[in-house]
Amino acid sequence: MIICLFCTIQPTLAAKTKRSKAIKPAVNAHAAVLMDLATGKVLFKKNSQDIMAPASTTKIMTAVLVLEQLNLAKNIAVGDVSLEGTSMDLVKGERKTVRELLYGLMLVSGNDAASVLAKTVSGTEPAFGRLMTKKAKLLGMNNTIFKNASGLPEIGHYSTAYDMALLTRYALKKPNFSKIVRTKYKEISGPKPGKTRNLKNHNKLLWKYPYATGVKTGYTVSAGGCLVASAMYKGRTLIAVVLKTSTIYDDCIKMFKYGFNRY
Repeated sequence: MIICLFCTIQPTLAAKTKRSKAIKPAVNAHAAVLMDLATGKVLFKKNSQDIMAPASTTKIMTAVLVLEQLNLAKNIAVGDVSLEGTSMDLVKGERKTVRELLYGLMLVSGNDAASVLAKTVSGTEPAFGRLMTKKAKLLGMNNTIFKNASGLPEIGHYSTAYDMALLTRYALKKPNFSKIVRTKYKEISGPKPGKTRNLKNHNKLLWKYPYATGVKTGYTVSAGGCLVASAMYKGRTLIAVVLKTSTIYDDCIKMFKYGFNRY
């Protein structure tokens, strides 16, 4: 009896290949990336270099620069804050520490906090946008230009899923950034003495997925739903980015499960 080794091996290899393809996450996002924090290796990608509007995930860069440029205890007088979109409800004339503004920026996506912080660092928001773009280039974010600190729609303000993963990998190595973005609730001072504000993180992944550790949601009509997320399992941290999707949490959970199970 003659046995064809090629015939017996070939179906096994084909089956393994089929299984490998089958377990890749089917995400709805137009663009997505799954990256290993420690190595920077991309474990999954979909249209990862497409130019996209990042919406409020922009605030990741805002937080990075603020942490590098300002003392967390610095006290800032709030000026004019009449901005559209999400807000931490700052009132002109009240004073806030940089730390409090960062919680307002990252938990409730305060566009008012973004503006105050940007002006404190650079004097004007356009100048801060140029600083953001300069930092992006230094991090290897070659397909990113930032025009403002909040992520509100503006012509020429764009990034990619891959670039946002690079940024987040850098940001998560900052202990204060990691602490802020994993926080579910935070009480800070209110507009008047004796008053408080209670902030609840907009990132529902912190409740939906037990290994989630951050990072930032985003949404505009043009950008759609966006989420940059991180999760840690058995000492390993992965970063997931999804841009333009109506299922931000499901998409990221699928990618995390794929990454932790396969790698």
